[in-house]
Amino acid sequence: MDIPFLLRSVRRSIIITTGSAVSCFIAAISSSTIIYRATGPNGNPLLFLLILALLYTNTSSTIVIRMCTELKLATSDLGRLAVSSSLLNDMACLLVLAVATTTSPGPYNQRTQTQKLIGGLTALLMLTISAWVLKPLVRWMNKRNEGRRHIRHLEMVGLLLFVFIVAVMMEMMGYNSTMACFMLGLVMPREGCTVRTLVDKLSYPINKFVLPIFFGFAGISTDMSGISGGMMGAVVVMVVLNIAAKVVGTLAATRYLGMAVYEGIVLGFLLNIKGHVDLVLVSLARGAEIWGEEAQKVLLVTVLMATLAAGPAAAFVIRLERSSLRYRGAYLHHHPIGAELRILTCIHGPRDVPTMLNLVEICGGGAPESPLAAYLMHLVELTAGAASYVLYHQHDVEDDGGWEHGGDDARIITAAADVFSIETGIGLRQVTVVSAMETMQEDVYNATVDVRASLVLMPFHKHQRVDGRMQVGKIAVQQLNERVMKRIPCTVGVLVDRGLDGSVGGHTPTNGPNPHHPMHQVVVLFFGGADDREALAVGMRLALHPSVVLTVIRFLPESRAEHDAGLEMAAANDDKEVFVAISNHEREMEADEAFMSTFVSRSMSTGRAMYVEKYVRNAAETVAVICAMDNMYSLFIVGRGSDRVSPLTRGMNQWVECPELGSVGDLLASCDFMGVGSVLVVRQYSNHLSCKNDDGEDDDDIDEEFKVL
Repeated sequence: MDIPFLLRSVRRSIIITTGSAVSCFIAAISSSTIIYRATGPNGNPLLFLLILALLYTNTSSTIVIRMCTELKLATSDLGRLAVSSSLLNDMACLLVLAVATTTSPGPYNQRTQTQKLIGGLTALLMLTISAWVLKPLVRWMNKRNEGRRHIRHLEMVGLLLFVFIVAVMMEMMGYNSTMACFMLGLVMPREGCTVRTLVDKLSYPINKFVLPIFFGFAGISTDMSGISGGMMGAVVVMVVLNIAAKVVGTLAATRYLGMAVYEGIVLGFLLNIKGHVDLVLVSLARGAEIWGEEAQKVLLVTVLMATLAAGPAAAFVIRLERSSLRYRGAYLHHHPIGAELRILTCIHGPRDVPTMLNLVEICGGGAPESPLAAYLMHLVELTAGAASYVLYHQHDVEDDGGWEHGGDDARIITAAADVFSIETGIGLRQVTVVSAMETMQEDVYNATVDVRASLVLMPFHKHQRVDGRMQVGKIAVQQLNERVMKRIPCTVGVLVDRGLDGSVGGHTPTNGPNPHHPMHQVVVLFFGGADDREALAVGMRLALHPSVVLTVIRFLPESRAEHDAGLEMAAANDDKEVFVAISNHEREMEADEAFMSTFVSRSMSTGRAMYVEKYVRNAAETVAVICAMDNMYSLFIVGRGSDRVSPLTRGMNQWVECPELGSVGDLLASCDFMGVGSVLVVRQYSNHLSCKNDDGEDDDDIDEEFKVL
């Protein structure tokens, strides 16, 4: 559950939930009398209307989450909005269900109104105290098991026993315990090994045993053979009314919010999906004698038919609008400052973790107005040793297997990620990919599309030694970075790690720099071009963090005439048409000036950045200016300069050792610049770079994404 997105989109979710609920209540009011008579009057008509309206309104959030995942919508705004709306819908219906249980026959409902009021307040107080105790309890367990993948079995049993006791006490007071357990799950901290243990240990038995047994029992308890033709007519009317009311109400709400028509239709169908709460409602009403056995049969068939119709209908609409929903890549310089930044951070081992996580933290901006979704992907090369490693970790050993050994990369990475999430409050979703180096770029590509990333961070293949010089690592990692830069449909950054001052998870308040937290001196070297504009966009995002001091240094020619002559010479040396190069350069200059104006209005006017112009004549003076920055900045951000034709850097390409970094990035990463801080080389996504796969074939797998239902 994406709680941060739910909190940010609570207004839209409430409007959509309210719109669909109002239309469903209207449909229930218009049809309750007819259905009540058709199924045989038995019980209070008002209670019949209430339960029927709840059946029309309710949405199963758990099944919606699964459906959005299958339809490749889980990380899109539309899919997350569907999940948020279904969650609010589910909570409201569970709350009404908990209150409705007090009307069912039993000794607890023979109480006076005063006794019921006192009982309700007592149940609410007990739930509040339980939630208040649960959060520090889970945090204590996380701290006690720091560095482990799972908490101990005894601790897990104790935690489940705590929830079980709360549920039993709610039932003893005459209230349904579903809502109470649901609320306890919502308040539980998402970071740490406690939640990971519950998800890993409980997902399989619940999905494979508990829920199938529950649904099977509900089906066995219902005899469908007695449904007559008139009953089937009532089923058809209810299914049509249910789906139509939900779609119309949701569509009206989405149009009010300014969303597209197809998005409202998709949301309407997704919110028609029913689940176990509807079966509980039907069984509860039957036990309370609100309706008889015939009505129960009709309503169970209605729930089943509505769900079976809603899923394929949503998939059909999504298939028709697949071009609008497809992930098309991202440009950071077009990314609104207040929009969510989605970062996919790739690492090969524990040594990549500290600087990468520090960079992710300052990318978060340190403020609610700059939301961040961070993903950590551990890239494991598939070798004979790695294969045995994977097989070893598939065993469910009581001592957590290799996680207890200090040399285990997975244990160290998970422990660092847990500490990062706890101390910064940034949720870090982890995934491990085991693949051959030759095809690992496909896994990075698939993950980028799945999470709809705006920025992918890759580690450099060289590492800094104790003496400050760079040690060459695996050449396969360098080749992987080159393929990723060509393949990934979003902004890609290669990080040359020389350390980034500041501890992982150093939380900084949003009202100003923390005196106990080191300041990050960040500089953007701007020569012009698409990659440099993207690098400046990354720097602007980092400047939102209160512990970042951003300096933008723009390199400009001293003489326009000399620059044009040098441009012609550079284009001739690169075997490019001179007139085409000059024309492209003029267009790039216009784009540079426009983006510089955006930078001035967004960052400089608010005092978040400084701007410096350096006038140089040739590459030698450019190198001299860069050399003068020794030991001044902790992070250099520079564009790769894929299509750069400039006399300011002419001749630097002849000495490039790492083409994936470009001429300036390779210079900063060389051993001649040991005093330079970490270097982030940014490449802007370009359609012509990633429209074909490694075999030269077009990538058009969108049909596969929607062949679900």
